[in-house]
Amino acid sequence: MEKLIRFGVLMLCLVSLAFTSLAQNVKGKVTSSDNQPIIGASVVLQGKFIGTTTNVNGEFALNLDFQNSPLVVVISYLGFETQKITLNAPSTTINVKLIESTISFNEVVVSASRVEERILEAPVTVTKVSSKQILNSSGADIYATLSKFQGIDINSSSMLLTSVSTRGFNSPKSERIIQLADYVDIQVPSLNLNAGNMLGVAELDISNVEIIHGPASALYGANAFNGVILTNSKDPFYTEGLSLKLKGGNRSLFDGQVRYAKKLNDKLAFKINASYFTADDWLANDFSAKRITSAKNYQPGSGFGYDALNKYGEISTAQAGTSIVPNEQVYTPGWSEAGLIGDDNKTNSYRINPSISYLITDKLKATIDYKRAGGTTTYQSTSRYRLKNLYVDQFKAELKSDNWFIRGFRTEDNGADSYDLSFLGARMATINPTAAGLPALPNNPTTGQPYTSYTQQFFTTYGGALQQGATPVQAYAAAEATWPKEGTASFNALKKYNAELNQPAGSRLPVNSIMSDISGQYNFKFKPVDVIVGAAYRSFGLASEGAVFEDTPGGDRIQNYEYGFYGQAAKTLFNEALKIQVAGRLDNFKNFDSKFSPRASAVYTFGEQRQNNFRASYGTAFRSPTQIDQFIRLDIGSALLLGNVRNGFQGYNTTLLTASPGAAANIGAVAGGSTAFNYEAKKLDLEQVNTFEIGYKTILLDKLFFDIAYFNSRYTNFIGAQPFVGNTDGTRPTVGQLAVAVGAAPGPVSDPQPRNRLSDPTSPTRIIQVWFNSEQEVTTQGVSFGLNYNFKRELNFSGNYSYNKIGDLPAGFLAFFNTPENKFNLGIDGELKKKISYNVNYRWQQGFIYEFPFDIGPIDNIGTLDASLSYKFEKQKSTIQIGGTNLTNSYNTQIWGGPQLGRMIFTGILVDIK
Repeated sequence: MEKLIRFGVLMLCLVSLAFTSLAQNVKGKVTSSDNQPIIGASVVLQGKFIGTTTNVNGEFALNLDFQNSPLVVVISYLGFETQKITLNAPSTTINVKLIESTISFNEVVVSASRVEERILEAPVTVTKVSSKQILNSSGADIYATLSKFQGIDINSSSMLLTSVSTRGFNSPKSERIIQLADYVDIQVPSLNLNAGNMLGVAELDISNVEIIHGPASALYGANAFNGVILTNSKDPFYTEGLSLKLKGGNRSLFDGQVRYAKKLNDKLAFKINASYFTADDWLANDFSAKRITSAKNYQPGSGFGYDALNKYGEISTAQAGTSIVPNEQVYTPGWSEAGLIGDDNKTNSYRINPSISYLITDKLKATIDYKRAGGTTTYQSTSRYRLKNLYVDQFKAELKSDNWFIRGFRTEDNGADSYDLSFLGARMATINPTAAGLPALPNNPTTGQPYTSYTQQFFTTYGGALQQGATPVQAYAAAEATWPKEGTASFNALKKYNAELNQPAGSRLPVNSIMSDISGQYNFKFKPVDVIVGAAYRSFGLASEGAVFEDTPGGDRIQNYEYGFYGQAAKTLFNEALKIQVAGRLDNFKNFDSKFSPRASAVYTFGEQRQNNFRASYGTAFRSPTQIDQFIRLDIGSALLLGNVRNGFQGYNTTLLTASPGAAANIGAVAGGSTAFNYEAKKLDLEQVNTFEIGYKTILLDKLFFDIAYFNSRYTNFIGAQPFVGNTDGTRPTVGQLAVAVGAAPGPVSDPQPRNRLSDPTSPTRIIQVWFNSEQEVTTQGVSFGLNYNFKRELNFSGNYSYNKIGDLPAGFLAFFNTPENKFNLGIDGELKKKISYNVNYRWQQGFIYEFPFDIGPIDNIGTLDASLSYKFEKQKSTIQIGGTNLTNSYNTQIWGGPQLGRMIFTGILVDIK
């Protein structure tokens, strides 16, 4: 693939030498109503890939072919009304005055229907964010900035790993929303993880961001379940020049970005983006007791210890296969996240992204793009993961015309030094220190031999203290004195050894997976109806050396694929007042049956400026289980996580254990044929949602933009996770197997001692967790509305409110809705004397219960204040900016088990040379 791209770049360069740059036959100047030059205005030939931007004097120049005149040149700039100039012959005297306009009636989006249309007439709810809004934002990450817009929720696992969701079911993974950069999926293939904007478009190169709210599978495929985020980059043919951004702040923040774009001639252009970000990461430090655990848990201060939310390495007596206090569990102390990460608490990301484009004709452009992105941050799913030096390579090639495209890309990730914090703590607690080059532990008084692990030493010391008459609290204190303290030499040696080992001996995540994709689309612009058709094929090659997936070290990659075909027809009626659209997509999968995703919509438009727009739509979307859901094999000690795409699983509900673990009565109940504890998980299928939406958009008095939407969704085949007691081959355990597993009967000949074996990797009967489809129907509904009142350039007001509600659910059912019922934003912004820009935003959301396989717990009400202030030096072509997020320093947690986020303050400079 790399050789092919290098060859392609070479050929483009050679071909470009055959073309000489002609004299520029159209020149002009763009100014405002007060005769001030407008810098950076877009000047584009309508329907062609020909365009430029104005320089520091507001001047522009173009080479145009007038053989097919007249030509239409479109001139636009944010905050001004777009103008179209018709040309019949070359001219060097075009002077254009753009009229200031606080709101554009003709703002265009592409994402909603995969063709250009006014945002007012989009058939579904769409949010568009401009490059200016992004560059003036106060957030450390552009996705964190999106939280202030209507109907958008965010979740932060760490400083740089922010996920985005719409209409509920938020999670650190954002598995129900597709994130695209120039229509290229930016997920990390191994983890099916959208790692913030790490693989996306650098801020300096962002043209705009479009967010579709709600299902979009009809045009984007099975996983456009609750929305699509499309980031569009700047075209080097239109936006030449050098841009540099530097930013620094508290928590040792440094953010440096550079973009350079150049047209080498009328046919060939290139750009290159590079960025580097570093700061002290947010670390999770909640030591309350976990609610999800396979063994009996206690509260802080207990004499038996407890399993803490953000501690790792708390080994229970059940996991260790021993018993000290009848009917009670005893836990080792474990270690904190800060202790395990230690001085490696920096988060960082880097990106290098060269791209070259060649105009084969005025209407056909070829682009080759390469991106290397990587960094270190923390991610949360079934555990907390330190993604250390993770990197991704992505290659893209595209042929794009005014009415069709063919696009292919390939993404390959590498986990590098990433590790699982839970595994790291568990390995440190249970490994023999001599393996890490440490001195042997003291002798066990019972055997006369050195202790084999700190866990064995802890439990033996604890039991010995009890035998000598100590209380549980006193016994725990005596045992805790033997536990390695964070920061000591023995602790650091254990950590280093286990963090560097691959599975199954250590905690590293040596993932290395590939995702390949090819797609194409054609727009048939028939007179009676506008039709688009398209197709896409995607394949996965998954590898983890057996650490995450069910692959084997040194073996072949796990192969998976999916492909689909889609189409859309649009028709306008009643003098273009009513637009009807129908769309549908048929997707096929290796592991699931084919599914069809339809969508129908209607938009009614009226008013002198077509400013009033009613919309209604009904659509079906499907969510394909992630690659991890399908192929995971991950032993976390307390449970074995398995994929579920074969024959399903049978077993017993874990209430069999919690009622009276290991009791003969429970075994007898099973032996007697009782089905009270029976559990079954059928093979995974696609999750489905049917959504009805109505909405209204309008612009009033040329100043007030108003958008309101209501939706009602019904989910079936809901994908969730459930632990149960079963055999690893999927069969239901026999009475004998169950008795051995829970310690109610002797074990195998090699180890006949009766003990709990549910955490034993060699046991055929385990506590297993798989993803399955619930038969419970889940319903949600919500309302969102947004107001933007552009009083004048110096003072604008904005506000939005979102209401999301999930229907009644059976007790104990985990829907992972994770969405505040009520949320609002209030903001003001403006520009003073065209030099000073400011924005202030207050965000508030209601508390709720956060559900995730990692744990379940409450998220409190969150209220944060963000602000930024910029000053422009026109002669120096630079802008200085100061700002901050969470200025009141109201520490808040966005995901249960995640870090508390505090105040971030920064100052920076932006240099933009056209």
